[in-house]
Amino acid sequence: MKYILVVALMTLAMTAAAQTTRVRGRVTDASTGEPVALVSVVFPGTTTGVTTDYEGIYSLETRDTVAVLEARLIGYQTQQTPVRTGAFNQIDFVLQPVEFDIDAVVVRPGANPAHPILRGVIREKERNDPRHLDTYACRTYTKMELDLANIKPRFRNRKLQKNFGFVFEHLDTSAVTGQSYLPVMISEAAADFHYRRSPALQREIIRASRISGVDDNSAIAQFTGHLHADFSLYDNYVELFKISFASPLSNAGLTFYDYYLVDSMQVDGRKTYKIRFHPKGVSTPVLDGEVNIDSATYALRSARVAMARGVNVNWLRHLTLECDNDRLGDSVWFPRRERMVADFSITKSDSSKIVSFLGSREVTYSDVRIGEPLPREVLALDNNVVIDEAVGEPDERLWDSLRPYPLSDKERAVYSMVDSVKRVPLYRNIYTIINTVVGGYYNTRYVGIGPYFKLLSFNRLEGVRLQLGARTTKELSRRVRLSGYAAYGTRDERFKGGGTLELMLRRQLTRKLTLGYKHDVVQLGAGHNALAENNILSSILSRGNTQKLSMIDEAGAMYEHEWRHGRSGYLTARVQHMLPNRYVPMFRPDGQAVRAVDNFALGVGLRLSWDETVLRLPFDKDYLSTKYPVLTVGFMGGLKGITRNSYEYGRLEGRLSYRLSLPPIGYSRITVEGGHILGKVPYLLLKLHEGNGTYFYDQYAFSCMNFYEFASDTWVALFYEHHFNGFLLGKIPLIRKLNWREVLVFKGVYGTLSDRNNGSLPDSRAFLLFPPGMSSVRHPYMEMGFGVENIFRLLRVDCIWRLTHRSRRPGQDIQDFAVNFSLDFKF
Repeated sequence: MKYILVVALMTLAMTAAAQTTRVRGRVTDASTGEPVALVSVVFPGTTTGVTTDYEGIYSLETRDTVAVLEARLIGYQTQQTPVRTGAFNQIDFVLQPVEFDIDAVVVRPGANPAHPILRGVIREKERNDPRHLDTYACRTYTKMELDLANIKPRFRNRKLQKNFGFVFEHLDTSAVTGQSYLPVMISEAAADFHYRRSPALQREIIRASRISGVDDNSAIAQFTGHLHADFSLYDNYVELFKISFASPLSNAGLTFYDYYLVDSMQVDGRKTYKIRFHPKGVSTPVLDGEVNIDSATYALRSARVAMARGVNVNWLRHLTLECDNDRLGDSVWFPRRERMVADFSITKSDSSKIVSFLGSREVTYSDVRIGEPLPREVLALDNNVVIDEAVGEPDERLWDSLRPYPLSDKERAVYSMVDSVKRVPLYRNIYTIINTVVGGYYNTRYVGIGPYFKLLSFNRLEGVRLQLGARTTKELSRRVRLSGYAAYGTRDERFKGGGTLELMLRRQLTRKLTLGYKHDVVQLGAGHNALAENNILSSILSRGNTQKLSMIDEAGAMYEHEWRHGRSGYLTARVQHMLPNRYVPMFRPDGQAVRAVDNFALGVGLRLSWDETVLRLPFDKDYLSTKYPVLTVGFMGGLKGITRNSYEYGRLEGRLSYRLSLPPIGYSRITVEGGHILGKVPYLLLKLHEGNGTYFYDQYAFSCMNFYEFASDTWVALFYEHHFNGFLLGKIPLIRKLNWREVLVFKGVYGTLSDRNNGSLPDSRAFLLFPPGMSSVRHPYMEMGFGVENIFRLLRVDCIWRLTHRSRRPGQDIQDFAVNFSLDFKF
């Protein structure tokens, strides 16, 4: 649970506010009490300033030594007020209007003065965006902080005060939200970053990294650098949390925003334009804020933007982005600082009393070197993020030399505070409960009991099934994990069980050997994302008598070898002994019953990806995301004579998966797979196309297809989804408030069967006859539907129609229409 929580939040991109001077407030008109927009609020003598939004609200933070805050707007008296340096200040301005005696003014419509400036920014993007440089290198320092936000005074009077009272001395207040927060995690990372435009290459070498409260720093150090939350307002869309926000500097910015030229000022002796922008609508994720543009080069000097109110985004109440760029030499502009603050909450109301999480992330760039060739040792690296062997060594003198500014006393204290919290018994109890719910296992120090969701289930073959399992924890060994389970069915009155041995030879570039055996029932022809068999949820959501489980004895071995990041292969060996039952019969064409089907096969496979984020835990590896297609290919060869009833065959399969981003109309998930079987095999070893026996939606199974309905020895399938992210429903006035999002679904498969494997023919020459109702899919099977997701921000409902093969066949209860449900956590 510790890794899941920390890494998930890091991947979502956060980090910390130091002991800075923070100011938040509102500006109103003294005569009317109404909020005043576009008021310039600045620290005099610095370049730090912002204009108020339509509600008159502003917030500012600075590390500079400041004493006064000023608010000014033409038509009002300028006001100044003192501030407390190094603390949070709530300062509300009430501006007095100024009356001018002037002659009548005739205003004629004309061009918006901000538009020519924006056209200049777009025209000069290639020159001003550092990503268009041939090569560069720099050093980065990244600081992240996770805070418990919206802490109320009454919270301190509860029983938790007895256990955690010592942490409340670390309370502070956020300038973004105006709410109190309590730091619960802080991390730092110092890195060398190398960039080459063509051929594209980015390398971040983490030289030092540490995270409070986390023992195994190497597992998550790759997420503490700047690459995993990199953003640029020069892009047409800024993608964060897998949400594509329309950039204010987009080539199509006028479609999404209204722009206002609110000021022209001198910054470092250069004329600078301040442009305020506001969204025209919110059916597409948009931002709100201001940008400062250099008048001579049309480069972005700085920006402060925030997620607009009313955007169809979950779990984020506030999102703020800041960036500051400096001019290097005569013409090159380069980032000096980037900062992101995200307020994660169940509710979007600022008045909510529910505790939320506040994440912040700040990156500082230094020692920029432009035009240098990349060192050979950097080119030889195989991953975009590489962790130096010395990462995480607790040397304070080293950290003092790496930081561009010192940590505050409160920030330094977070490290020791988190370690103290971990020793509180109540914390350990809460952590154990959450870890059990999320991970499925109740972990003692050396052994985990579970998974709990398999303790009790039911199906028509076994009746009520009872199961108990266990596995060793990483505290016992980080190289070897043993797991096993035992089960019993009340209807078939049979004991089942299995066990696995995992040997992790190497973790960063995986070298892993897995040995396993089981004597249990399985569902052949299930989808890749199907609910696991013998799961209480799959039992409850079963569509009735659709499951066709088979009793199988299976032993296997697999060795995974990762040569380079994104390029891995595997070798596998598998022995299976499959038994018939009344739901999965086995008869030869002459009517003679077959007692069992054996299979002995050796296999080899390859998985290829590019620039993929991978979470590497002690024994598991999760593929998180990539912008590029992912290809997997595999070949299994069956050997005859090794076991009593084994068969000789070859099976070649391939799969290509891709997530295509198409802002502002959402994104598509596309998967194409296919394969071919050489030789003659019984139907259990054919491609049994993926049916769905539950009401739970499976992206890689056919919702209206039954198990054992179609089989092929040559096939190609397409799984396609397009998520509109509310682009259509967001334009309907009443429905827009529900924040529902629409999904389009299409799935199809075409396959053929050679006569030697077609057990449905009258004079079949196959090894086994097909079960009643099973046939080939020479006429393509297709289904299509639509779904609505983000119902209550978690639920998705899909309505799927079967387009072909709608006529009834003996032995199959055809389903022409299906309603599927699923749960999905999305921003």
